[in-house]
Amino acid sequence: MGPRFRRDSPQGNPPAERLAAVVLSRDEVGEADVVATFLTRERGLLAGFAKNAQKSRIRFGGGLLSPGTAAYYYFRIRANSDLCFVERGEIHPPAPTLPADARLRALASFGLELCRAFETHQNPATLSFELLVRYLSALSKRHSGVPPALSARSVSVAFQKLYLELAGFGLKLSSCADCLREVGPGPWRWDSQDPKILCDACAERVTPSLPRVEGSLLLKLAEIRDLKNPATFAEEELLQAEPFLERVFSIQAGRSFKSPRALRSYLRDPAQASQT
Repeated sequence: MGPRFRRDSPQGNPPAERLAAVVLSRDEVGEADVVATFLTRERGLLAGFAKNAQKSRIRFGGGLLSPGTAAYYYFRIRANSDLCFVERGEIHPPAPTLPADARLRALASFGLELCRAFETHQNPATLSFELLVRYLSALSKRHSGVPPALSARSVSVAFQKLYLELAGFGLKLSSCADCLREVGPGPWRWDSQDPKILCDACAERVTPSLPRVEGSLLLKLAEIRDLKNPATFAEEELLQAEPFLERVFSIQAGRSFKSPRALRSYLRDPAQASQT
């Protein structure tokens, strides 16, 4: 997405900045206004007040303020204020939108939740922004209109692993955190209270009931470098990787996330997802 630009501002108002942004969340205020949270490349998180957005098809039509939409927006950003003003948005043809399938939306929404939890206000987020846009694009273009097969969940796991590293919480996946023994085939353990990988011997000193994880899965996760050609994980691998990564994020954020719970519900009952 292209660079921002400024235009003349009337009567002392801050100039409007045209920024590429992804809508992370939306709250309706009264019958007409909207407060949305955006992730931008240049300014990180922005909380924007959009006056009369619920009624304006010209300025915000086409779902421009729907969570998961990536487009260009015109912001008026005041110094020393946590809330800016959003004048309008404009459609960007290649921009991704959340998939129609509720299970795919849950996968996409987890990415939005993570960015909202770990990015900071007006702090440049170049890599996070680009990773999120690539993730949403992968879900909307490659998996639109189909059930969330292993490939879609595998893309989500790859995104989570990469974002965990961007957020500064990357884990050592190739060796035991305590004795530094290299990970190999067979079962390993992960400490869900202090996220780390442990061999059986070190895990026994913590508690023998720590969850198991296959060494082959850990090595597969360690090899993920981008979203261009993510590996496809088997169902059994996803059933280990998904709760593992979710737990790490929950500990670092100090709270749980809604989207993984929704996904588990939809996977148990596919009919529910098709009716959502």
